[in-house]
Amino acid sequence: MKKKVLMSMALAATAIMGFAAVNWAVVPPPPVNQNGGIYDTTFNFLTRTDCLQAAPCHVSDEILVGRHHNLTLPPRQLSCYGNPTANPVTGCHELIPNGSGGFVFADFRDCLRCHSKTPHHITTEAQQQDCKFCHGSFIDNPLDGHYIPTYAKSAVTPETKWDTDVDPGIQKNYGGCAACHLAALASPAVGPKNIESNANTHHGTGLGAPPSVTGQPIQVGECTWCHGAQGSPNFLDIRTCERCHGVNSLHNIQNPSGAGQGGTVTGPGVVPGAMPLGFGHVGNDFDCWGCHGTFKKYANEPSVAGAIVPFVSDVNTRVLIANQQNSLTITGGSFTNTSNGVDFASSVTLRNGATSVTLQPASITVSEIQVAVPALPVGTYDMLVVKGDKLSNLTRIAVIPSLVMKTATLASGTLTITGTGFGQAPPTDVTTGLGVFAADGSQATISYWSDTKIVVTSPALKANTVATVKTIYGPVSKSIAPAAKKTKR
Repeated sequence: MKKKVLMSMALAATAIMGFAAVNWAVVPPPPVNQNGGIYDTTFNFLTRTDCLQAAPCHVSDEILVGRHHNLTLPPRQLSCYGNPTANPVTGCHELIPNGSGGFVFADFRDCLRCHSKTPHHITTEAQQQDCKFCHGSFIDNPLDGHYIPTYAKSAVTPETKWDTDVDPGIQKNYGGCAACHLAALASPAVGPKNIESNANTHHGTGLGAPPSVTGQPIQVGECTWCHGAQGSPNFLDIRTCERCHGVNSLHNIQNPSGAGQGGTVTGPGVVPGAMPLGFGHVGNDFDCWGCHGTFKKYANEPSVAGAIVPFVSDVNTRVLIANQQNSLTITGGSFTNTSNGVDFASSVTLRNGATSVTLQPASITVSEIQVAVPALPVGTYDMLVVKGDKLSNLTRIAVIPSLVMKTATLASGTLTITGTGFGQAPPTDVTTGLGVFAADGSQATISYWSDTKIVVTSPALKANTVATVKTIYGPVSKSIAPAAKKTKR
């Protein structure tokens, strides 16, 4: 078979600041500051660079490569090569003719080629209305039985937009969600992207929309998940909003950023009612006024808050080596807080199917956790910061095989390599850049390949020179040893 030659192109990289890494805030709002949770924009305004830098989800190619290569392992066991836009996906690297008798890879570095529409809300969790799986306790699950008031709305009940009870038809900048959550154009203070309106960010999820609108293979959800009957007074009723944004979740969102000069945190943690205004829902009387439209001194009363929702902005690494101890440094906010004299501190949970471990921090502040991680098997793990009954937003950690080249022994022109983490054998009909290479850069012919043993031949392989194995998890090299001489008996 004629070998297909693959051409590669260098990709230019543009670095931008991660969404959660900069202290973007308009104080007092609106618009709401973007220092906690997900940036209030919609998927169609994002670029590949935005997806990579929207910490803590995707971050960089280095992170995503390990996570995608783990898809070749059980339970998915995808092929490296196939059509990533097929349903179901047959592989990630698609070969297309280059017009000169050879082949090139379709651009697999462009996230939006495979994820052409928002992929986040067609997951099993989204279909089951398990919103907290990704969003943590910033939100409630509609079916979890959380508290929603059944009494009649009063003058202090928030409206979905503004308070218009006093002067009907006249909008006020208090008494509802729009007191802080308004659209705004990108600017140095606001952030690098336009902040979208509540209507746009909610409709931008694709929930309730047909496939002809979303481009997805299935429809997830109904408009009635968020709305009352169309044309009824309850179409935009706050009680419907409370299916996801209930009393408990709304009253436990507070960002510590800006608690001191230059955005520093001056105290041991978040203290509801004793924080600067404009950085959350319960930090200051001003924050209460925005929702409830009344100017009483809430901070003088016992706080309704308990464990404030922690959020993760960044992790020092999202790739760990399997079967050995590791460590993580997690940055974010509200990892500690005090409510009504009770101190709350966070732990860290890593979960992957049947495997779940809870880790106590070696050190913790309001904005940083350092934790030791025990040896874990290969896989992709959900990482959550847990504080009381509150969960952080979801972050994923890839645990990849330990790539080790233990021996490289040459005998009669055949090189036998032992080790761990070699993964799948590279295909023989295309040049992928993976395989075994001699010191002069030439590639050896593969006779056998498994996760722990490789056998190759090449006249360029010589004793006391270096052989390099290039795998999907990276390269590893070792000096070639000659076979032991047989001793006469």
